[in-house]
Amino acid sequence: MSETAPVVRTLDIADTVYDITWQAADEGPEITQGERHRTYFFDLPGDVPTLVDTCFQNRAEYLFEGIEQIGVEPERLVITHRHLDHVGAFDEVVERYDVETWVPEDDNVVEIDDYGIDIQTEPDHLFGDKEQIGRFETVHVPGHSPGNSVLVDEEAGIAHCADTVSGSDRRGLPPGYLLHPPQATHTNQPAEAAVEAEKNLEKLLDYEFDVALLNHGTPVFKDASKKLERYVNFESNFSGEGRSIHANDRKTIEADELYSRLDE
Repeated sequence: MSETAPVVRTLDIADTVYDITWQAADEGPEITQGERHRTYFFDLPGDVPTLVDTCFQNRAEYLFEGIEQIGVEPERLVITHRHLDHVGAFDEVVERYDVETWVPEDDNVVEIDDYGIDIQTEPDHLFGDKEQIGRFETVHVPGHSPGNSVLVDEEAGIAHCADTVSGSDRRGLPPGYLLHPPQATHTNQPAEAAVEAEKNLEKLLDYEFDVALLNHGTPVFKDASKKLERYVNFESNFSGEGRSIHANDRKTIEADELYSRLDE
């Protein structure tokens, strides 16, 4: 697998929200070989430039190159959860940019020993549920990790979901929808964590957002919270009022339209 330089995309949702993505070469520790990585950078009005999550420690230079392309240095770093591809370069980012740091209280980076990681920098702030970090409100959605959190800016219509949900194309489906990540992605978590993670998606239904930014799979840029609600409330939406859950089919596509598509 070939290596590519970081590509910075200015997202349509705002001209100050950036997607930094790169493809790494098949080199270095096995866990980082050939990985495709995405990090988001926000420079929203009325707030300081904010980087959400870092990357593997040995890929920090990719991240720095992407930030240089943006032309604005971060003043704040927010971590969504404890996994190595999100916190690995924590020390390096702090050293380079002298950022203010925010970390989930249940995923304190200095307490992480996954894969031998050893972060030395104490975070400036530990956060829990429903706290304000600049324009973002934190939503604690445990399961993927103990402190796993989503950042929501309802004014901008954005939810930074990190690994809380994945893009549907990650599982071989068309893009544009959200799915709960498989058990294998809940690193160092017990089997029941997958059930907890999916159940806790209900907490996001209190918020409205058009866009769900994701680290794995294609982000959703339209009606994201509505699509998430349909996914989370599948049974109550389609089996209420004493109807069979097979009533689902009547809410997805009319039969005439379905058969016309099959005939094409």
